[in-house]
Amino acid sequence: MKQIRKIYSYFLRQEGASAVEFALIAPGLLLMLVGTFDIGLYIVQKMQVQNVVEVVASYVVDVGSDDNVQVVAQESYGGDFSALTVTSDFECECSDGVVQACPVTCAGADDYQRRFVNIGATSHFTPLFPYPVLSSGIDINVSARMRVD
Repeated sequence: MKQIRKIYSYFLRQEGASAVEFALIAPGLLLMLVGTFDIGLYIVQKMQVQNVVEVVASYVVDVGSDDNVQVVAQESYGGDFSALTVTSDFECECSDGVVQACPVTCAGADDYQRRFVNIGATSHFTPLFPYPVLSSGIDINVSARMRVD
């Protein structure tokens, strides 16, 4: 009977319980911490790409040409520029709302033409921790359309 009480009292002791609980919970907490950090890095990189698109679009509107788009994008981007692809194209729209490649001749004498620039940027985000769902990372695609004249 004494042996059973001794074994029973052994299982009632609480000395190492908190260490075991921490060991069980720590991997989940660490995964959440790394995940939060990865989400933050993704948001920062997406904001950088969005900033590049806005700067390039403003440049094209001010200058009226998309000749130096890559140079302006490279100067305004804070990260690795080799991972960033910037594209630009112009399109024109007559008063009837039909969008065509520039230059375009509108039908009526009173018809007006608007010219727009489309700027697009693509980058790739690779997380710090290899998640099974995101095997190769996430592509970041940002675009903007601004009226030139």
